[in-house]
Amino acid sequence: MQTIFAQDKSFSFKEIRSGAFHFEDEYLNDTFTFCKQWLNGQSHFEFNTSGSTGAPTAISAKREHMELSAGLTINALALDSSAHILLCISSKMIGGAMMLVRGLILGCDITVMHPQGNPLLEVAENHPYTFASFVPMQLFDVCHIEWHRNKLERFHHILLGGAAANKNTLDALASIHTAIWQTYGMTETLSHIALRRVGKDTYYKTLPGIKIKTDERSCLCIESELTDNRWLLTNDVVELIDETHFNLSGRIDDVINSGGIKIFSYDVEHAILEKFNDLELPPKPLFVCRKPDDKYGETVVVVMLGKPLTEEIIEAIRDYCKIKLGKYAAPRHFYFVDEFEKLESGKLNKKATLTKILQGE
Repeated sequence: MQTIFAQDKSFSFKEIRSGAFHFEDEYLNDTFTFCKQWLNGQSHFEFNTSGSTGAPTAISAKREHMELSAGLTINALALDSSAHILLCISSKMIGGAMMLVRGLILGCDITVMHPQGNPLLEVAENHPYTFASFVPMQLFDVCHIEWHRNKLERFHHILLGGAAANKNTLDALASIHTAIWQTYGMTETLSHIALRRVGKDTYYKTLPGIKIKTDERSCLCIESELTDNRWLLTNDVVELIDETHFNLSGRIDDVINSGGIKIFSYDVEHAILEKFNDLELPPKPLFVCRKPDDKYGETVVVVMLGKPLTEEIIEAIRDYCKIKLGKYAAPRHFYFVDEFEKLESGKLNKKATLTKILQGE
């Protein structure tokens, strides 16, 4: 117990506290330095927002607030020192840093690996890990491969956050016995403030001490000790069920205004994946965004990973979107790429990906 593993090396918390570690690898060195600072009682830590909705912004996090956030998760999931955390998301972002903080507070073992598209490729079939956090893209293929599913089954709890997960991924994960939790939160709230168990819960449920309401845009507002007891305004459109439950509809800045009709990009993504199922086609990683248009103001654009679809399939998708969501929701442009651009956090960078595509036209 109280050991952190990386690159086939192991260090006790005592060794890390004294700085008795060294890596040529900058990421691992930075990760262990954060742990050293925490173990030595540092009072403030600097993080950047993910940059998914604009330029990254520096946030100064108070130690006592990070301790509070970690405690909320530890209590909600009934974690203890027997846990073994696998850190496979970036420790430079709040989600990864808080996984470390939970482990350091619990005094449990932690294994650190570089963030990658499919972390389970480097995980043994009989791995010892019980707790991890993933972004949806890391689990997109995993849940459809049996030997990877077996690896997921060995975890006791998995946090799924950082971006919206599509219905196909959630449906596949729902059949896994591990408790998989969709998280809602942001850098400003020092990780998640609400959880929704995949396959079990209909709505997100806030953690104790979190107050929520909506503003005139139907966007979520949050107040707690984590926000210095001030209301934090978000750009996330929600359906407020009661004072502790809500349903996430999408980001207000993901609304596409085409011909005066407002369309949520998430609804189009969901419709496309439904049509893939109808056509018995394997799902493709994709995202939907807007493109300026002289006539309509904005039009719906689809960017997919992999080889282009046939015109027949594209037309079938357009027709389905028209029937389900209305004619303005039918994608006017389809683009296919070998890889998506990414933010430092590992999140998909939609704007950079589309910009690169349009520059190449």
